[in-house]
Amino acid sequence: MIKIQKLLPALALVLGATLAMAMNIANPVPNQLFAEDPANPGQFINVTTWEPDEDYECVSTGDCLYDSPNGTVIQNGTFRILP
Repeated sequence: MIKIQKLLPALALVLGATLAMAMNIANPVPNQLFAEDPANPGQFINVTTWEPDEDYECVSTGDCLYDSPNGTVIQNGTFRILP
C-alpha cells in the first residue's frame, strides 16, 4: 500500500501530461490561395475554388499565388484571369 501511495504523484503527472497532449491537437486549416487582382494592383482575390488553366493561369515570371493576402508566394508566374 505504501508503494502505491508513493507512486500516486508520478501517476498524476503522467495522466496530466497525457490530457495536456490530447487537448493540444491543432485543427488543420484548409489551404487557401490568393492572387493579386490584375485590375486592382494591391488588392487580393481568393482563388481557392477556381480551377487552374480553366479560370486562371500563371504565366512568365513574377509572383502568382500566395497563401494569404501579402503572404508567402506559393507559385511563381504572372496571374491572368482567363475569359
